[in-house]
Amino acid sequence: MIGRNIREARLRAGMTQECLAELANLHWKTLSYIERGKHPFSIVTFVRLVQYLKTSPSRLLEGSDQLDEKRLKRVTKALARKRQPKRS
Repeated sequence: MIGRNIREARLRAGMTQECLAELANLHWKTLSYIERGKHPFSIVTFVRLVQYLKTSPSRLLEGSDQLDEKRLKRVTKALARKRQPKRS
């Protein structure tokens, strides 16, 4: 379900697998496997995909039976850290 949501968001954004994979620091084949639900991926990768697809974590997690409160909190914290300006 998450993979399908990633694919739909990518297509809505008008991006190819190659383009999104490059931005997210993935091989395009890895992204293809993720979109088909055949490859696990880290929260860091998930955060990058959310960022480059300009979407929300909940949008990509919609309908997923893998969603739980603990995971959602980790994703939310990771996104918050990513969005904070770096201190010098």
